[in-house]
Amino acid sequence: MANSLKAAYPDEEFRPFQIRIGNGQESIQWDNGSMWWIVAPRASSYRSQSADVLLFDEAGEYSAEQTEDLIEGALPLGDTRPHFQVIVSGTPPKTREGMLWKFLVEARAGKRRYGIVDFSMSPEDDPTSEATWYRVHAGLACGLTDIEVIRERFEGMSLQSFMREYLCADPSASNLRAIDAEDWSATQVAELLALPGSGFSAAFDVAPDGSSAALAIAWYNEQGTPCVQLLAHKAGYSWLPVELAKLLKLHRGLPVIYDRIGNNLAVVQEMQKKRGISLTGMESIGAAQVSAGVTILMAALSDRNLIHAKDASLDNAVEGANFRYVNDARLFGRRSSTEDVSPLVAISNALYHAAGQRTRSNNRPKSRINR
Repeated sequence: MANSLKAAYPDEEFRPFQIRIGNGQESIQWDNGSMWWIVAPRASSYRSQSADVLLFDEAGEYSAEQTEDLIEGALPLGDTRPHFQVIVSGTPPKTREGMLWKFLVEARAGKRRYGIVDFSMSPEDDPTSEATWYRVHAGLACGLTDIEVIRERFEGMSLQSFMREYLCADPSASNLRAIDAEDWSATQVAELLALPGSGFSAAFDVAPDGSSAALAIAWYNEQGTPCVQLLAHKAGYSWLPVELAKLLKLHRGLPVIYDRIGNNLAVVQEMQKKRGISLTGMESIGAAQVSAGVTILMAALSDRNLIHAKDASLDNAVEGANFRYVNDARLFGRRSSTEDVSPLVAISNALYHAAGQRTRSNNRPKSRINR
C-alpha cells in the first residue's frame, strides 16, 4: 500500500500523507487528520482505541479461537463512532469455522446491518467450466488477469485448491464431515470386540468444557489389522478416574494415553491420589502426536483396514465430526463438529500408541469387554 501511494504522489513535498514506520507500528497519517494503521491480528494490538473502520484481511486464515478473541477486542472500538464499519475479506477457509465463515454465513442469512460482496461459486456450478470462471472470478471478468493465466493455474493445482483459491468455493461437505460414512460402515462389526490378553493401549479424552469424557482401547490383531473399541462415554468426567483405576488393576502397567491439555490433567491429578494403582503406563502426548493418531486412523479407514464394533456414541461422533487445522496438524474439530468428538479423539490417541508398539502377538483373546 505504501509503495502504491508513493508512486501516485512521487513528489514528497505535495503528498497529502506521511508514512510512519517504527516502534512496532506502521501507519499512514493524512493531512485531514485521518490515520490508517496496521497491527498484528491480536486483540491486544488495538484494545482501548477507537476507529471508524476495521479491515480484517485474509480472514479465512483465522481459527475459531482467534476469531473470538479478535471480535471481542474489535467491536468496542466503534462504540463512540456513529458510522463504524467492520470489513472482512479473504479466501474461503478449509473448514466451516473462523472469522470469514462466521460473517459470510450471517451476511447470507440477511442479518441486520450486514452487507456482502460475494464472488463465490454455488454447489451446482461446474468448477471446470470457463463460463463459471468468468462469472465468479472478478479479476478475470474485469480484465485484471487473463484466461491463459487461469488455465495454467487450473492445470497446476488440485481441483479442491483451485475451487477455494480462484472460485471461492465454500468448504465442501467432504470437509465438513471428516469420516466417510461408507468407509466407517465397511469396517464395522456388530458385536463388541474380544480383548487380547496383552499388547493393547488405552486412551481417555475429556471434552474441553468438561461436559463429557471417553475411554477407549486399541490394538493390532494377529493379522495386523488395527482394532479400536470404545469402553465408555459418559457425561462429565468425575467417573473417569474410577474406571481407569479398575482397568489398571486388571492390567498393571497398561499404557494409558492422554493429551496434556485442559481437564485431562485434572483426571491425572485424581489418579495420582489413588493408592495401590500403578501409573507407570500413563503417558501424555501433544498436538503432533494427536494429529499422528488422526492420520493413522484415517489411513486405516481409507484402506478399509480397521475393525470397530457398533457403538452409538462412537457412531454419533463419526457422523458429526469434522477437521480443524493447527498449522500443519490435522485434528478433530471441537467447536465446529456437530457432535461430541471425545470418543473419536480417545480411539485415535489409543491407536497412535498401539501403532508405535505394534507387534504380531500370538496371544489369543482371553476376555470380552462388557460396558
